[in-house]
Order: sequence, then structure tokens, then C-alpha cells
Amino acid sequence: MKKIFLLSFFAIQAVFSQNNFKSEEVNYWNTTDSVHIFGTLTMPEKGSKFPAVILITGSGTQDRNSTLFGHKPFKVIAEYLSERGFAVLRVDDRGAGQTTLGRNPKAMTSENFAEDVKSGISYLKTRNEINVKKIGLIGHSEGGMIAPMVAKQTKDVAYIVSLAGTGVSGKIVAGNQISTIRLKGGMDSLSVKEFVDFNDKLIDIITSDDEQKTKEEKMRQLLNALSITFKTKNKLLGNEEIFIKSQLKSGILWVKFFMKHDPAQDWEKIKCPILVLNGTKDTQVDANLHIPAIENALKKAKNKHFKIIRLDGLNHLFQHANTGLIDEYAKIKEDFAPEALQIMADWLIQTTK
Repeated sequence: MKKIFLLSFFAIQAVFSQNNFKSEEVNYWNTTDSVHIFGTLTMPEKGSKFPAVILITGSGTQDRNSTLFGHKPFKVIAEYLSERGFAVLRVDDRGAGQTTLGRNPKAMTSENFAEDVKSGISYLKTRNEINVKKIGLIGHSEGGMIAPMVAKQTKDVAYIVSLAGTGVSGKIVAGNQISTIRLKGGMDSLSVKEFVDFNDKLIDIITSDDEQKTKEEKMRQLLNALSITFKTKNKLLGNEEIFIKSQLKSGILWVKFFMKHDPAQDWEKIKCPILVLNGTKDTQVDANLHIPAIENALKKAKNKHFKIIRLDGLNHLFQHANTGLIDEYAKIKEDFAPEALQIMADWLIQTTK
């Protein structure tokens, strides 16, 4: 496999040097939430009726290139796929770049972001260069969760690529992230279990339907029950009130939805072709947790057109990594692993024949 990947790298470099794609700045509206969306549409220099994909970012406000830690993975993906014959739409998230926040900035959840994606599909259907029967989605992390949400709601999604997408609820994701990252960071297993238990209780409070004051009081009770050792170890001692306020700041609706939403229920309804890619060194979306959940859901859907691949040595951003921990992302020069690009492009080409 190493020889194949090495050859793939040189092939990708050669493709990029040809620069046979064009870029166009575009904008359109999500009329449901009054969001003015701005982005970039790349497509081959020559030809027509191109198959298309929309790129969906992960959690947090990101620009159209999904710029993280100095890397621009969505720019790399878009330009590579356009060299391979695809139109690719990538946009600024709400509040990033030129895209507006919409009607109610404090009430945004993944469901609202799904509406943004649906608006992107509608926009692509107005373009004569696009084959409207071949519009798909590529979602990273939370974007991989949003993709099946969209596909469940519209028949216009012809295929999906999930890049480190989730297969279980956000509460389980959070607990697994804490365990994986803290264990890799050298914390003992008992301390990790204590913190996961604390975090689970905290999530239950935050996502409850209680009034704000009730939530604050329940958090105080939770914190008061903690040992001084635990508080000291986790930098909570003397910072209790600051911690409570920080946990109940704006964005609570997004947290509530994400923590409770089970993406498996969406995957169970998807029958279009699906490619699932996960890195084996991903410490944020653990392949061993999420791949079985997604696979089981797709089997329940009786989907006969899915492919699942574990990519050895790749982290959450699909970089070749040593530890996979977040503090390593900025130290790695690579934006996106060449083998992941080629696997994705080859599958898309085969799927859209």
C-alpha cells in the first residue's frame, strides 16, 4: 500500500500543475433563515453538465476553505476534484467571510446549517453547467452528520462522502473524545472516568428543558459535590461561577441539539451511494466507535451502495499524524492526505458514470 500511496502523491502533484479548472465567486440566499451565503464554485475549464458536490464544514464557524490551524483542506479538495471533472461548491459558514448570520443568530443548530446546504443544492440546480441529477455532498465531522440530515429531506442528493462523520449522539462523542484525548495525554484511567462522569452530568443539565436559573443551581450543586482534588486537577477550584456562566453562554441551542441528535437514525434512511472515510489516528471522531454505528445503520437502510475505508495513520483533519492529538494539527505541513483525495475522487468518478 505504501508504494501505491507514493505513486498517488506524484500523480496528484502532476494533476495540480495542470490547473485545468476555473473558479467563480458566487452568492445566493437561504430564504428560510434569511441567510445571504457567499462562496466559491470551481469547475473544469472545458466541458458541461458536470457532476457536482457541496462541501460541508465541521463544527465551529469556518470559512469556505475550512481554514484550521493554518491549513485549507476544502480548497485542496475543491481544486483537486475540479481537476478530475467535478463542479465543487464551498461556502463561508454563517458569520464567516461574507456570509451573514441570518434571522436569529442565537438559535442556530445543525438543522439550520442543513437548510444552508439545501439552499446550495437549489443554487446549483440553476446553473446550466451542472448535471442536476448528479449533485452530492461531502461533509467533514459535523458536516458528515449534516449530510444524511439533508439527504433524508430531499431526493436531490445523489451521493455522499462522509469524512470523519459521526454515527452516535453528541453526548457519546464528547465522552469518547475526553477519554481518548486524556488517555493519550497521559492521564490515568480512573481520573479520566471521573471526568467523563462529571461531563455526562453536566451535559444532562445543559440540555435539559429547565429554566436558566434552575440549570445554574444544578451546576452549583454538581460542582459543590466534587472533591477539592478533582477541582484542582481540572482547574475548577475558585472558578466555579466563571465555569457555570461559560457553560450557559450563547450557542446553547446548538449544544442541546448536537448532544441529543442520533445521526444513526438519519443514516438508516439513506439509500444513495455513500463513501465513509475515517482516519485510524482520529482522536475526535474515533473510527472504532463511529464506523460500526454508521455501517449498522446503513445495513438497516438496506443500502447496497456504500463503501467504508479506514485510512491508516490519518488524524481528524486527514493528515498523516504521529499522535492524532489536536495540538499536533498546526505542526503538520500537509493540508490533506493525497491517498484520501485519490480514493474520494476515484469513488466519485465511478459513482457518477
